[in-house]
Amino acid sequence: MKKRIISAILAAALFTAALFASVPVFGEETSFSDVSPDAWYAPYVTAVFEKGIMRGKGAGRFDPEGSVTRAEFVTVLSRLSGEEATGSSAPFSDVPRGAWFVPYVAWAAERSLVSGYPDGTFRPDAEIERCEMAALLSRFIAKMGYPLIPDPDAVKSFSDVKGSEWYAGELESLRVSGLLTGDAGGNFAPSATATRAEAATLFTRFAAMIDEGKEYARELPVIRLNTETGRDVESKEEYILTSFSLTAPDGRNIEREEVNIRGRGNTAWRVDKKSYKLKFPSKICLTEGSECTTKAKDWTLIACHFDRSLIRNHVGYKMARAVGGIEWTPYSEMVELYLNGEYRGIYMLAEQVEAKKGRVPVSDGEEENIGFLLEIDFWSSGQYYVDYFKSMGHKYTIKTDFLNEDQVVAMKCHLETVYNVICEGDREKIEACVDLPSAVDMYLLNEVYRETDVGTGSVYMYFKEPHGKLFFGPVWDLDGSFGNNAAQTSTKGMFAGHKISASGVYSGDSNMWYAALMTNDWFRQMAKERWAEIRGVLLDVLERELKPVYANISVYEKNFEKWPILHTDVGGGAPPKVLKLNSCYENVRYVEDWARERIAWLDSLYGRDDFVENYPADRSKIGTAPAGPTVLSDDHTKWTVPDWYERDKIVQMYLDRIYDLPEEYLEDTRIFVTLGARVTMTPENISKVVLGEYLGIDTGRYQMFFDEDELEGVRNSYGGLGSGQKMIGVLSVGIRDVVTGEESTCERVIFTFMKDLKLNGKFGV
Repeated sequence: MKKRIISAILAAALFTAALFASVPVFGEETSFSDVSPDAWYAPYVTAVFEKGIMRGKGAGRFDPEGSVTRAEFVTVLSRLSGEEATGSSAPFSDVPRGAWFVPYVAWAAERSLVSGYPDGTFRPDAEIERCEMAALLSRFIAKMGYPLIPDPDAVKSFSDVKGSEWYAGELESLRVSGLLTGDAGGNFAPSATATRAEAATLFTRFAAMIDEGKEYARELPVIRLNTETGRDVESKEEYILTSFSLTAPDGRNIEREEVNIRGRGNTAWRVDKKSYKLKFPSKICLTEGSECTTKAKDWTLIACHFDRSLIRNHVGYKMARAVGGIEWTPYSEMVELYLNGEYRGIYMLAEQVEAKKGRVPVSDGEEENIGFLLEIDFWSSGQYYVDYFKSMGHKYTIKTDFLNEDQVVAMKCHLETVYNVICEGDREKIEACVDLPSAVDMYLLNEVYRETDVGTGSVYMYFKEPHGKLFFGPVWDLDGSFGNNAAQTSTKGMFAGHKISASGVYSGDSNMWYAALMTNDWFRQMAKERWAEIRGVLLDVLERELKPVYANISVYEKNFEKWPILHTDVGGGAPPKVLKLNSCYENVRYVEDWARERIAWLDSLYGRDDFVENYPADRSKIGTAPAGPTVLSDDHTKWTVPDWYERDKIVQMYLDRIYDLPEEYLEDTRIFVTLGARVTMTPENISKVVLGEYLGIDTGRYQMFFDEDELEGVRNSYGGLGSGQKMIGVLSVGIRDVVTGEESTCERVIFTFMKDLKLNGKFGV
């Protein structure tokens, strides 16, 4: 339907009759004596003349400084609409029957483009003011449903237009699209009359906008699912059968029966608009065009319910695919979804992140030399050393199959060894155990995304072979990116590999791996050079992927008729400025503006002459993993546990033990300690109770350490307790090897301190 409308507009724009029927002196000039080739408006006059939108005034003149009347302007809009204006009367006292402009004024009134003045007049012969011209065109665009594609080079604001003016809102849409630019001083001059040159400029830009809308307008693919029972998908553990069909404008028409479907996601599963996982009975390719590179059974439908633009994940994935330093990034495509005949909104169809041929390139099978795909994931649960493990303050979900627990232990040891090598800073050793192209690209992309979970969740890495290089990627789950988290709305400041405290602790908005790598000046040089190569690519992707969204925005807005959550903080943490936006269009605009500003700030960062030499991070503050000697194995044939690993004695078991608790305890883990008096509450004494008495660890070798301010606060509160009373304190706890001086990263744990307990009550969970 939209394509037919645009075709009608373009046809109407080429009409050969005179623009204003009441002016018989319009001639057929092909050039104008009063339009200098050097005049700013010359190309616009030529364009409107060649398209038949405006003609001359006769005698070889265009009269560029002449005025345009209100009647003439609505006549242009009527004819551009492609609709027939047949009215014989208009609801205004000064629009007499028989006047040439009556049908056009009547057409404009019927469509609420004009309402006239309080005295009931229209003033057809009055010269149209620039603010009236802007308001009329903006209303016309909205009524006809024409897409407005923002222009990144548009003027940022008009200094002489207040937000309270009656036309301000309508002017704004034209400003962001670049249809109105103002003068060199940033003024719009709203009360000035519009000249014919200005009208020619406006109509030329408008015609170009319509051409662009036609170029980028495209229908979304439609996926229809019909479950075997006719019931909704109610579980993310158990599959049910569904039929599947996909129809797309590019000719794809895929139908399958006996497809399995279940829910997916953690927080995402708790909201009304659900995400789904599809498992086909045989391998299938759902992607379009040349991107159809692989067949697989597993595919995902991502609801993007926390993202009111709906496109953060899609744009982020496209950026990752375009830069090329990451071996694999999921294919993604925006689709409309119907489940059991009910419209469910806009979804992102995406490949499943998995270690399979054509996806994450990890050798996965029943062999000793398998690789491992890992995900840093604070949601990790299940059986320890089977489904997940804990290392260096993070939980890692195991995304590949393996033969036995020793393989996981060996891989975990190698992971910690790689981290120690990075912290030591020997470039030759780092290059031997880290895939630097993927590390650099993932670091830079995460600086662009500013995804709030960059250090704690949906962070993937993998080994292709035993004791081999650590690869970073793929990109996944960007709902909190591009300014969509209240804690990360700023487009300024370093993020993904920064913020290291004096005790070596990484803040929650940084990634320990990127932060450690960025302490090396040669890695910063790699990042600086790589940024110069990819920043233009990122901007190209942003423009290429968003223009079809703008051109088809009415389809995206339909999602929020089904799910009216624009002003609702669905998952918590949404920025107030985002919740104030009134449409999907405004949210997409926010993403684009935010991303452009972020890229510009990173330009200024990596463009600094002193970026490589004067990086604000101290290598001595980077901690190391509790992993023994950093000796890299040359044996890539199988996973073997290193000799230094003593499973029952390692300090990491302290943290592992906490995360082996049942799920219901994870959010409120309490370790009970009694030390008798405030003066005895020291790190050494707490270590004796927790490490020595409970875990049986040699406290002459290992000791707990704390954030000093937090511990002092607990000590002061504890000192005021009466006999038998208890208190709860949250402490950041780490482990220090007193022999080597190496320290783990801190883990936040809830301690309950109780006075006057018997010896057998000193420690418990």
